[in-house]
Amino acid sequence: MDLTHELSNGLRVVRPMSRIDSGTAAAFEEQCAALLDDGPHKVVVDFSQVEYVSSAGLRALLIAAKKAKSLGGALTLCGLRGNVKEVMAVSGFDVILGSHPSVQEAAAALQG
Repeated sequence: MDLTHELSNGLRVVRPMSRIDSGTAAAFEEQCAALLDDGPHKVVVDFSQVEYVSSAGLRALLIAAKKAKSLGGALTLCGLRGNVKEVMAVSGFDVILGSHPSVQEAAAALQG
């Protein structure tokens, strides 16, 4: 699973690439868990470079969100587009986790 991450204003911004599906979801989940263990526990997942997410990807995302919450943080989404935006809307993840157009807006939502 290719992903990059950076610290920005006390938040972790995670940028997965390409697909989060049955072949990559476990690696995504493990990498997110390790990043959350390191802190900070407020995380923005930027989906602007993700073209596909499956139910396995949704499960991994939910596990990461629950871990963030258990550590006193939160996880929110940004950059949803195309099929990924539709999947998040149909599943309700855009409402449950929050969906924002940009990293800056997602960060502001977590800070507020």
